Amino acid sequence: MIRVFHGEDSYTISQEIRKIKNKLGHRDIASSNVSIFDNHPINFHEFLSTSKAIPFMSDRRIIIISNLLSKIQNKVKSISDEWLEFYKYVDEIPPTSEVIFVENIELKNNGNGLNAVGDKCEVKVFQKKKGYELENWIKNKILESKAMASPNAIKRLSWITSGDLYRLENEINKLSLYVGDREINVSDVNKVISSSRQSNIFLFIDAVMDKKAGVALNELYSLILDGVSIGQIINMLARQVRLLILCKDLSSKNLSREDIGKRIFINNNFVLEKTLAQSNRFDFKNLIRIQKQLLSTDISIKNGTMEQRAAVEILASELSK
Repeated sequence: MIRVFHGEDSYTISQEIRKIKNKLGHRDIASSNVSIFDNHPINFHEFLSTSKAIPFMSDRRIIIISNLLSKIQNKVKSISDEWLEFYKYVDEIPPTSEVIFVENIELKNNGNGLNAVGDKCEVKVFQKKKGYELENWIKNKILESKAMASPNAIKRLSWITSGDLYRLENEINKLSLYVGDREINVSDVNKVISSSRQSNIFLFIDAVMDKKAGVALNELYSLILDGVSIGQIINMLARQVRLLILCKDLSSKNLSREDIGKRIFINNNFVLEKTLAQSNRFDFKNLIRIQKQLLSTDISIKNGTMEQRAAVEILASELSK
């Protein structure tokens, strides 16, 4: 079987893959029957040879191929012809091998990526949860933790985490332990979940991309209330934009996630995943525009031509247009 899992909801994709792996049996046996190809360029003949290997003490083996179809879609030159015409080789893959293509962006329906795998595969889109769907997910996750939460607490959780399911799972576990037998309320959410500076920067960048000037301003105010100076805020934003530019550049060179993390000196998995995800949402033109506006704001403040608070408010508004 050939599957394609694509979309921004990397958490649900990982859960889906975990379910498939669990069907292989005991962990030791499962690990022997799972092969991951994520170091680009991926050697097609090595993949094909792996797919034809007999499973070890199991009825099948799983082969996971990460971030290949998006590169085909973007016409990356290092991709071999065999991958571009993968559909021609599907019949060579034995029924004992299950191939899963994983992409953390949504592929174009008629793009080169999906066309390369052909119509003999199962394609599933995992879109980022929003609104009612996200709140319902949070509610169910809280119930799984043997806890309850008020509707407003659920809305606050949704907002403060920007819908990041990995972070939500972690914060829900902490909240469940914190409240014990009583219901989680908004005050609990505010006390337990620390809106770290890095999270505020991520939320600001997301708000800019979504053209939500009000949300962007809220995140800037949160940083100010946290004792961060205007100068520090601009420096933090400039650093994040530089990281996004670097991520886009390194991704275009087919580096693995681990290699990109090493190159930009990010060891934290959450921060790296979020930075990579954000870099996919921007093009170079937008990132350069943001960088120039940050520089202009910094110069205006240092020259005394604009009051600091007004400068960052205008910045948030301009960037969100």
